[in-house]
Amino acid sequence: MIVLAGCSGSTDPETAHLFDNVKNLNNGEYDRQIASKDAEAAAIVRQNNAASARISTLRNQSASNSAEIKALTSQISSLRAQTSSLRGKFSNQPDKLAQLNQLDGQLVQIRADVGAGTSPSVARAELNRVSAAIRALSR
Repeated sequence: MIVLAGCSGSTDPETAHLFDNVKNLNNGEYDRQIASKDAEAAAIVRQNNAASARISTLRNQSASNSAEIKALTSQISSLRAQTSSLRGKFSNQPDKLAQLNQLDGQLVQIRADVGAGTSPSVARAELNRVSAAIRALSR
């Protein structure tokens, strides 16, 4: 009876006594704990792999967005250079000069919108519209 009183019934290998360990080995408790821990580890690995894939996707998207922003900024700079060169041509034509200044102001606003994170497709459509207006004005 003293031997049985020493058994705590623990399933924790760190606190279980000899007889508990023998019982847990025989009834498969430790195998169940190992399988449970293996399943937890596998779930963590799957979560880490999914997180890594999301990070990779976000990095690729960020690189693509940066390239798109750079292209839009370059296009804006090119159009602003066109408006600047046309100013001299329209110095004696106040109506055209006013239109040109308005278009240049739109370019400044588009640049601000791009910097603020506006949709690249929206910015591109606006740039195409302003570009067409500059071409029409310069004829």
